[in-house]
Amino acid sequence: MGRKGDKMPRPSTAYAAAHIFALENKLLSRDRVERMVEAPSASEALKVLSETEYAASVSELDQPHDYEKMLAKEIHRMYDFFQTMSPDPEITNLFFVKYDFHNLKVLLKARYLDREEDEPLIETGGTLPLNVLKEAIEEEDYTKLPDYIRETIEEVNQVMTFRVDPQKIAAILDRAMYRHIFNVCREKNNNFVLEYFTLQADLINIRTFLRVKKINQPFEFLKGLLLPGSQLGEDFFFEMMEEPVEHIADRLSSQKYTKVVEQGVEAYLNTGSLSTYERLMDDFLLKFVKASRWNPLGLEPIIGYLLAKENEIRIIRIIMVGKINNLPSPIIRERLRDVYV
Repeated sequence: MGRKGDKMPRPSTAYAAAHIFALENKLLSRDRVERMVEAPSASEALKVLSETEYAASVSELDQPHDYEKMLAKEIHRMYDFFQTMSPDPEITNLFFVKYDFHNLKVLLKARYLDREEDEPLIETGGTLPLNVLKEAIEEEDYTKLPDYIRETIEEVNQVMTFRVDPQKIAAILDRAMYRHIFNVCREKNNNFVLEYFTLQADLINIRTFLRVKKINQPFEFLKGLLLPGSQLGEDFFFEMMEEPVEHIADRLSSQKYTKVVEQGVEAYLNTGSLSTYERLMDDFLLKFVKASRWNPLGLEPIIGYLLAKENEIRIIRIIMVGKINNLPSPIIRERLRDVYV
């Protein structure tokens, strides 16, 4: 049972869009991001951030290393905001379920490996309170969970009966999350969000293909990792397994994300790292949403702002990690995503 907004009438899309357009002015500008990158230390980067709407959160930090507390608070604030402002929370919640599935992944791995959680749990920001998830898994009572979560846990339990495999847990959860996302998109008949997640699934599946090719695993291994909802079918990847990696860009030359694949794969072949591909993927998806942001009669401006805030949080995290680890500004800068405004 997820958290629900109140029973007040939902805001109209036009009202929500107008409100969102006003809030966009508070997003981090390219200039401010650059000042954070050029700051001589993590403390100085936070000082730049304290000139923004993050001021109160920054002032509550005991030390720069605690920046994740500030970001977690912002994710929670975003969730609460969209519960009241979104004309259609069922759709906007699709962008928060990843936090539920992250927590589920951490809790189930800890349970099956019989050890403490090896990754931090996300306290707030998901559609399910963390204590509800924890209690359900500890007591093996899933009756309070939504059907799609309950069915996923039961699938994990069944598969782990034969052999405990943390990678398999992650694959089952990732696939279940996208099944849920696409089911809701189709039920709500929202073509814009459906296309967004289809493009995202395509690009993630391409990244997975590159990783599987690198470790020289067979197609059956890849098949168990591919996300549902991608317009690139299993046949496409089956054929690509027999071809050189660089041919994939030619095979996808008619797609909207051709440049992402071309430039990302080229960087990957040169460096062995997928970081450039991932940056290009994030920028592409943000631009896709941004291109439709001026439609005041649809969810596009609301989704655009939601993703802009996610992107902003990602940018702050990249800068703070870089500053804490004393990385040179050019290295931090090349890892940054584009800004929305």
